Amino acid sequence: MSRHVFIDNSNIIWGAQRAAATLEPDAVWLAVRIYWRNLFQLVERPGKVITRVLAGSVVGGNDQLWDYAHRQGYDTKLLKQVERYDGRLGEQAVDEMLILQISNALLDFDPPQTLVLVTGDGKETEFGNSFSRQVERALKRGWEVEVWSWEDQLSSRFGHLRSAAGRRPKICLLDPHWRQITFTKAGSYKVNGSQVNVGGRVVAPLPPEEPQRPVVAAS
Repeated sequence: MSRHVFIDNSNIIWGAQRAAATLEPDAVWLAVRIYWRNLFQLVERPGKVITRVLAGSVVGGNDQLWDYAHRQGYDTKLLKQVERYDGRLGEQAVDEMLILQISNALLDFDPPQTLVLVTGDGKETEFGNSFSRQVERALKRGWEVEVWSWEDQLSSRFGHLRSAAGRRPKICLLDPHWRQITFTKAGSYKVNGSQVNVGGRVVAPLPPEEPQRPVVAAS
């Protein structure tokens, strides 16, 4: 079955840094990085991938990621950060961009297809849409759906979705693959006002393809 992969870059990175407290307590969260090569392989298999979209904000130091993703066939949707009312920088319509791309895929391809959504974000955007609504639409159209997320980032909305025909999304947690899809970057980091030196940790090899064990309901 053909696969259509949509990745929310920020949700996955922030989720990994948050998950470090549980999955690698000795790690400095600022040093946690995603090893994108293995993450791409993990969420793309099995089957033929037709659509690849990676969306995020333009942040200094991410050029290598966008270049690599583009070489791997990903359509990289980049939006500049904007200044919020409180003076802080925030993301600009990244979720809406991904939601639009998912809509295009749902319209362009008839089932059977598989929507692969790599984010745990289920909240509504300022325009009233959401990734969970897109999952609902995909199920209604007869698509299979996989939602990949860190457990702490996973919205309960995904686990409660069910189509009229009884279809439910397959929830795939990233946590069991922690050592295979993350690493820590060596360097000096400021933590709670003190400089901390990190030696770094290399990524572990991704094991051979194996069936995923879905979580029946998100909590």
